[in-house]
Amino acid sequence: MFLSIIADYDLTTSICELVDNAIDHWTSNSRRDGTQIDIFMNADRQTISVVDNAGGVSADQIRLLISPGASRLFTSDELIGSFGVGGKRAGIALGERVEIISRHDETPATRLVIDNEWLSNDNWEIEVKRVAEGEVGKTTVRISELRQGFDYAAIEALKTHLAAVYYSFIKLGCKIKVNGTEVGAINFDVWAFPPDYPPRSSQFKISPDGSGDISVDLAGGLIRDRDPEAENYGVYVYCNDRLIVSHVKNHEVGFVKGEAGVPHPDASLCRVILRLNGPPSLMPWASNKNALNYSHPTFLELREKIIYLTKYYSTLSRRLKNDRDEGVYRYQSGKVVDIDLSQPGTQKQVVLPPVPRGRSKPYPDRLMDENAGVFEKAPWTRGLVEAMGIVDVVARRNIDTKGRVALILLDSNLEIGLKEYIVHQTDKFPPQKFTDAKISELFKARHLVINAVKPIQGISETDWGKVSHFYNMRNKLIHERASIQVTDRDIEDYRKLVSRILSILFGLNFEV
Repeated sequence: MFLSIIADYDLTTSICELVDNAIDHWTSNSRRDGTQIDIFMNADRQTISVVDNAGGVSADQIRLLISPGASRLFTSDELIGSFGVGGKRAGIALGERVEIISRHDETPATRLVIDNEWLSNDNWEIEVKRVAEGEVGKTTVRISELRQGFDYAAIEALKTHLAAVYYSFIKLGCKIKVNGTEVGAINFDVWAFPPDYPPRSSQFKISPDGSGDISVDLAGGLIRDRDPEAENYGVYVYCNDRLIVSHVKNHEVGFVKGEAGVPHPDASLCRVILRLNGPPSLMPWASNKNALNYSHPTFLELREKIIYLTKYYSTLSRRLKNDRDEGVYRYQSGKVVDIDLSQPGTQKQVVLPPVPRGRSKPYPDRLMDENAGVFEKAPWTRGLVEAMGIVDVVARRNIDTKGRVALILLDSNLEIGLKEYIVHQTDKFPPQKFTDAKISELFKARHLVINAVKPIQGISETDWGKVSHFYNMRNKLIHERASIQVTDRDIEDYRKLVSRILSILFGLNFEV
């Protein structure tokens, strides 16, 4: 039975379960000062230890460490463990040998071992020994003979994960350390406060089962910490102060056509944060606390309210996409505005300020209108501008390979632009010197082209270095065996660079 319920546990999920157990013990002991959870991960020896001083497990509660389904009786507490299997299956999911030592008071510590020998035995009895080691109030879980290995990169990733998941507990004074290094606290309430479009929140209670109450804090707004590579927008859910899911962008929370729209970088300023506090049995989490149960009555009662906010702020994000620096990011402080979403259907009655109207023409058309005067004097620039419009269209499409398509378009367009400049700037590149054969020879190597046009004022050495960087990315994509990953951030950076160079060369304007 134990082995059959560990399939959905990976390294991070398993360690978090052990941390959850320590935090619940801390909460049950009134969250006393000085509580610390130490995680030791030896990548060379492939061992893991989790040590906490949250109070220890008393002798009469030692069965909680091993009995499936057994958990604390504090059902009214806002705990983060309720299924009675998390820590047990997490330990077994990590390794074939799990040793637990806990000391609650001045009496000797208790020790038990879960290993393959016990798991394969039909006898459910397990030997619990009294041992001299262990400080009062401490519990140590040692895991060896790991089922899944880890490296140093995994340790660093775990630190970041812990900093986000346990933000609230860290701020309340529970220290978490990994190999002696204290984990910081990562918060996601990084709101922007545009004067007409501040973040909004609503606090109320619900009773999904008709008996217990859940306190709800639902907030939405535009963000200042947008990360195109991490795609850190969408819905974040905390249950009893623990982060359960982050940047969710599925149809269950409104990211579907007709509501907030399909996930797209244009909507990447939208964030909605849901905080639920109450009996753990009423929380809409999966048993591994790494996903939501979207059919849970608690979530179903809140779903329309969540979609209401994702739809509004996703639309607002799209409308302000061309004015992020001045219209959004610059407003770093302000007040979160209260709205009332407590009653069923209330969100339909709440009137939020209308989102700004979108531009009447798409970006490629605005580009052509803006540069019409340049086309009359230099018709060869029309294709350069049209290509930049096509890059914008590609970048907006929800296709897996848009990055590499956009990279090839941008790099080819820049190369054509440099060629057009050399051909038409006859005072700087006299035809008798830059013959067709000479130009053909130049464009066999990008560095020769760059050396020829380097004297142009306004293009820095840094810019030329970036050009070479993206040119090498294109070559890796086309000429090498393994394809590289091209991120949204790469395309955004290269598009700005190509636009800037073409503007200097031909007087074109791409800021429309």
